[in-house]
Amino acid sequence: MLDAANPGRLSFLWQYLDFSEGFPNSGKFRPQDLLTIQVLNAMVGKLNAVGRGPVSQRALDCLVITGDLTNSYALTELSAAVGVFKGVPVSSHPAVSYQGIQDHGPAPLELSKSIWHPEPETSLLPPDDWKTRHGYPTVPGFLAAAIKPVAAEGSDFRWYIGVGNHDEAGRPESGPISPKAEFVDAIRIGDRLPTRLPRGMDPTEFWKTVRSSDDAERRRLIASMTSRKVSGSKLRRAFSKAEFFDAWPQDAGYAQFGSGPNSRVEPYYTFELSPDVMGIMLNTASPDGGTEAALDAAQADWLEEELRRVSGKFYDSKGKLTTSKTEDRLVVLFGHHPLSAFSEEKHTSDDGPPPLNRSAVLGLLTRFPNVVAWMNGHGHKHRVVPHKAKYEYGGFWEITTASLIDYPQQSRIVELLDNGDGTLSIAATLVDHSAPESVSYEGGHTARSLAALSLELANNRPGLDRETVMGRAGDQNVDLLLRKPF
Repeated sequence: MLDAANPGRLSFLWQYLDFSEGFPNSGKFRPQDLLTIQVLNAMVGKLNAVGRGPVSQRALDCLVITGDLTNSYALTELSAAVGVFKGVPVSSHPAVSYQGIQDHGPAPLELSKSIWHPEPETSLLPPDDWKTRHGYPTVPGFLAAAIKPVAAEGSDFRWYIGVGNHDEAGRPESGPISPKAEFVDAIRIGDRLPTRLPRGMDPTEFWKTVRSSDDAERRRLIASMTSRKVSGSKLRRAFSKAEFFDAWPQDAGYAQFGSGPNSRVEPYYTFELSPDVMGIMLNTASPDGGTEAALDAAQADWLEEELRRVSGKFYDSKGKLTTSKTEDRLVVLFGHHPLSAFSEEKHTSDDGPPPLNRSAVLGLLTRFPNVVAWMNGHGHKHRVVPHKAKYEYGGFWEITTASLIDYPQQSRIVELLDNGDGTLSIAATLVDHSAPESVSYEGGHTARSLAALSLELANNRPGLDRETVMGRAGDQNVDLLLRKPF
C-alpha cells in the first residue's frame, strides 16, 4: 500500500537514476503508484467472488499477507490497507487534492520528463518520455479519481498479516532513531515536496550527508533542496510497532516472552488453517530495516517448540528420529522472505546467540516431516522450489508469489489435498484481479477500472523482463506432490 505523494518517499531522486535501458524497477516511482488501494480492493473482491479452491471446491479458509503491507511504514498506508480488509471507505492520500510529482506542478525538466503525467498537458513543457517514447496514455481525470476514497468490499475470510522489510522501520521501540530516519520524518509530514538535490550534490553525497547530520545540519539540508509547497499532514508519520500490532488478527497465538511488566509480544504467531493444518507466520524482516532475511535465535527456538507441539515424529538436532504420543498435524509456514534471501554466511553476535543463516534455517525445517510448504514473497516474482528430505521422512515445497504493486499483480489460491494413496498434493493457482476490458481512459473512472488500468500500466513498463517475473511453467499454476508424513 502506497501513499504515493508522501514527500518522505523522496521520489524526486528518480531523476538521478540511469534510464539508458528503459525505466528501472525502482520503488521511487511507478506509473501505477497511486492505484494500490484499488488493486488491493479488486484482489480481495476477486477472492471473495471465487470463494472456493478451484481443485477441491473447499471454501477458502483465510487470506494471508506475507509482509510489505505498507511501503514506507506510514500511518496513511497502514490505515488504508487495513480498511480494505475491514470493508470501510479508504484513501491513502490525506490531502483533498493530488499534490505530487505526477501533476503538472513546477519541477526540473530532468524530473518532469522522466515521470508519467496522466493528465493532458496544460503548459509549454513537452509531454514526458513515458508518453512520447513508450506510448503511455493521457487519462483525463485520473489524479482526482485515484485519490477518491474507495468503498472497500472487505474480506469474506479471516486475514493474517506478516512483517516485511518495508514494514520494518529499523527503529528501536524506545530511544533515539537514526539521522536518516529523523530526516525522512521531517520531510514526510512537512509542507515541502523536494524536487531537486542542492546544486552540485549527487545522490551518494546526499545520503552521506543525511546519515551524518545533526538537527541543525538537517534543517539546512532540507532548506537547500529545491522544493514546492504542498499540504503537509501528520497522518504521514511513521506508525509505531504498537499501532502495527493493533491491526493484526486477534485470534492468533502470538509468541510471548517473559512475564509481568518486562514481558513482550513478538510479531510471529500460529493460527488455525483447518483442524488438520496449523499455519505459522514467521518474522523474517531484519530489525535494521535491511532487505536481507533474518531469523533470530529466540524466534528459531520458539519455532522449534511450536513444531514439536504438533509432531508425533521428528529428528533431533543430531538427526536421530524421535517419536512421541503427540497428535500429528500438517504445518504450512508463512514469511516475507524466501530461503534464498538468507545469507549463507554464519553470523556472530556479541549480545547472545546469533541469527540463523540459510543452511541453519533449512536444517531446522527439514527435521520436521510435517512441514509441507513455505509461502513467501519479497522478490516480486513467482518461484516454486522443492526442498528434498534430508532424512528418511520429510521435504517441503517453497512457493513464492509476486507482488500486487508490480507486474503481474497476482495472488495465489493454495489448496492442500490428501490424495488417499499416501501422498499429498499442493495445488497453487494464480489469480488475476482484473480483466483488460475493464480499463477506461476517458472519464467515468471507478475503483475497478482504475485497478485494471494499474495492471495495464505495470504490464507495459519499459524494460520489464516478464520471463524473470513470471518464472517458468513450474513456477505458475502447479500441482505439487509430496509423500504424506504420517
